[in-house]
Amino acid sequence: MSEFPSEVLDADGNIHYLQPNPLGQGGQGVVLRTRSPHIAVKLIGAMQIDASNQAPDPKRQEALRRRIEDVRTLPLSSLNLAQPLSILRDHVGYTMRLLNGMVPMRSLIAEPGEKKVGAFYQQTGGVGRRLNLLANTANLLARLHAVPLVYADISPNNVFISETIDANEVWLIDLDNLDYQSPSAPSVYTPSFGAPEVVTGKASVTTLSDCYSFAVLAFYVLAQVHPFIGDYVENGDWGDDDDVDREQLAFQGDVPWIEDPDDNSNWSENGIPRHLVLSPPVRDLFQRTFGAGRKDPTKRPSMAEWADVLRRSVDRIVSCADCGSTFDVVTANCPFCALSPSPLFIHMQVNRWDPELENTDASAVSTRAVWHKMIDATPDSVTEIRRHVVEPALADSEDPPVMRIGVLRSGITVEPLAGHEIHVARDGRLVKVTGKTKMPMPKQGHEVYLHFGKLNQPHRMAVLRYYESET
Repeated sequence: MSEFPSEVLDADGNIHYLQPNPLGQGGQGVVLRTRSPHIAVKLIGAMQIDASNQAPDPKRQEALRRRIEDVRTLPLSSLNLAQPLSILRDHVGYTMRLLNGMVPMRSLIAEPGEKKVGAFYQQTGGVGRRLNLLANTANLLARLHAVPLVYADISPNNVFISETIDANEVWLIDLDNLDYQSPSAPSVYTPSFGAPEVVTGKASVTTLSDCYSFAVLAFYVLAQVHPFIGDYVENGDWGDDDDVDREQLAFQGDVPWIEDPDDNSNWSENGIPRHLVLSPPVRDLFQRTFGAGRKDPTKRPSMAEWADVLRRSVDRIVSCADCGSTFDVVTANCPFCALSPSPLFIHMQVNRWDPELENTDASAVSTRAVWHKMIDATPDSVTEIRRHVVEPALADSEDPPVMRIGVLRSGITVEPLAGHEIHVARDGRLVKVTGKTKMPMPKQGHEVYLHFGKLNQPHRMAVLRYYESET
């Protein structure tokens, strides 16, 4: 028999029949699916609820009603947030809108005891999909923080992702803790994901505690191991003081993280080898969060910085044509494949272009690239290029696709989206691309040059170069 009720009644008189298996459990309760694929129910304090439908505490019910009304007034339009719909009559909780085909991000973390973690990792999208989903999550949180709103309870159960492996949409559920940043904000967290100052009760949740919780989630998803559950925490000697709870010490910030460069006492060999899934820029963000940021929240990178670095990491990912694994382009050869082939891709190098320098002794092209985007060069593949690649964009802003690049056996196609202005260099002049346009394969000596935006203003331009696979 389920420990949760089989049905609940909302304030509008609708009966919701609950599925017995929780979608997720967080710091305050549990989220359950209903028979409707678009509606979920959150029961607050669910572990103290029995299935006998006892009347809820009127004071808690009224406090929740006010909280839901407050959430509805927040500036949340255009954000992927599962909005609360109606409070429940017979339990402390509420209904929420839920997209069909979404699953918790915990589906990207192997279950304890999983013997084939590597196979699970690749079957669920590898490092490429994980970085993409985490970048989208960071962008969503950065946009909340820009308000500034605090999410409070970041966990693998509260971040929902596309169920299909070829989609990367992200939504946040469980919004009853969402609030403006203030000293009176509730100190809510999911065990093992809370920031140390929140776990110890020294501070309320803030945007910086959100950053810490996100980093724990990101490391767990990428490396398949908690960043603080290492040898010291797991392998306490029998001679240790019985009063010492090493796990609690870790969660309250009194133990080094498992990749600490100055203290390997809590190192762990569990999970995915970190050199395969953490690029140096991403590793640096973890070090700043779990190193100095463990004790000093102001040392933690912001969600906007996380979004920027993760976007850059996503755009450096290439695929192995043999085994399908994804990896950072600087690795050169597939680290997961016995044949270790090099990838097949088109390198899109983006620089700044200043038209005022075009007819002077100075170069109109910036000396340093501002972005690098790797494009799958497998025949019949199509890659969407997002706004952040072709124009300056804040990490906490919307990031829609602005063009598509398709790969043919005899060349490529370039297609502008959303009215974005693109010009291609052809026969010594720049020609505006007005629809899907075919071009030769950009091999060495025949590179494709694209300009984005108004030509009489400083803008970004890109050179596309094709790299053939070598075994």
